[in-house]
Amino acid sequence: MRKLYRPEAPEILRENAARWTENYLERRHFYWPKESYPSIREKLGEMTQTHCAFCDGPLGVESRETVEHFRPKSQFPELAYTWDNLFPCCDVCQSSKREAFHELLLKPDAREYRFSRYFMVDYRTGAIEASAIADETGQQSARITVGLYGLNSPARKRARLRELEYYRSKDNPVLDDYSYRFFLES
Repeated sequence: MRKLYRPEAPEILRENAARWTENYLERRHFYWPKESYPSIREKLGEMTQTHCAFCDGPLGVESRETVEHFRPKSQFPELAYTWDNLFPCCDVCQSSKREAFHELLLKPDAREYRFSRYFMVDYRTGAIEASAIADETGQQSARITVGLYGLNSPARKRARLRELEYYRSKDNPVLDDYSYRFFLES
C-alpha cells in the first residue's frame, strides 16, 4: 500500500452524504445513486492514479473498479457515505476482505502511515512482510492488513516479481506507469 493523500470530497457527496446516510440507516439497503457513483469513483481514482488503494494493481484493466468501505457498512452503517471511509479497490482485495475489519488494519491515507514504517518486501519471493524495525503493534497491523486484503497470495507475489522485472528492464521508467509501486520503490 502506498501512502495516499485524500483530495476533497466530490461536491455531490458533500451535498448528499447526510441524506443518503439517513436513508440507509432507515432502510438498511445500500446503493449508490446512479448520478453520483461515476464522480465518486473518478475522484477516488485520482487519489491512486486508478490503482487499487491496497494492492496497487490497475483498476479497470485486470479487475473491476469498486469502492471499498474501509470500515464495512454492515458494522459501521453511519460511515457508508463518509468520504474518508471510501477507497478505490480491486475485486480481489474487496473479495478477500469482504465485511471484515480490525482496529489495527492500516489505512493508506492515515497521517502517520508510511509503507516503510510497517512493511518490508522480499524481492526474491515477491512477498510483503511486517517490518522487522516496526514495534509489535506495527508488525501486528502489517500482518492483519496483508491477511485481510490477501496481499501475499501466490498470484500477487508472482505479479509483483513480473512487474519488478519489467520495471528494471527499462532505461528511464516512470514509476506511476507501473503497478505495485510500493514494491518497486521500496
